[in-house]
Amino acid sequence: MDDMARYSLRSTARQLRVRVLATIGVLAAIAVTWWMKVEDARIPDAPPQIAFGEPVKAGRAIFTPQKLTIEPGREQGERKLVLTGLLENVTASSQAAIFGIPERPPELSSGGAKFPDPKVNLVRDNHYLKQLEPRIREAVTFVWKVPQDWREQDVSIEFNAQQFKLNDNLYAKASWLGHYPTGILKARPEKGT
Repeated sequence: MDDMARYSLRSTARQLRVRVLATIGVLAAIAVTWWMKVEDARIPDAPPQIAFGEPVKAGRAIFTPQKLTIEPGREQGERKLVLTGLLENVTASSQAAIFGIPERPPELSSGGAKFPDPKVNLVRDNHYLKQLEPRIREAVTFVWKVPQDWREQDVSIEFNAQQFKLNDNLYAKASWLGHYPTGILKARPEKGT
């Protein structure tokens, strides 16, 4: 009888120890998985490098860059950087806020110089782009005024898109949410006309 009781106690202690170790292992696996997800969310992925001819999301449209040139401005000594490409509205309606609300046009940086926001013009009539119709590709130019002290060098143009959500959590309606980076174009401008 004593042997049976002793065997039963050892068996129960062994089972309890196995269950405790299994529970600790499961909790450790859950904690490590949760920690990895938190780390992935904290460190955003760098936007991909794009090249000429590759489409990139820009605001509420898709832009395909074709060439980057440096051209003389209207006044003496004035220069401008001109990025030419095709812009297509991918929404189902006409867009006046092509780069989202608040507007986030492509950002140009080079050598620590400050560049103002670009002017976006239609190539066909050289007028400011006011609105873009759905699913029609328009040839456009982004024109940045170049600071006087800037020397010709490689430039970096960062594109951002606005997130579309079909049903938001508050009103269950479609809405445009925050911006996120979609690509970076690094290039050296060519001499223009």
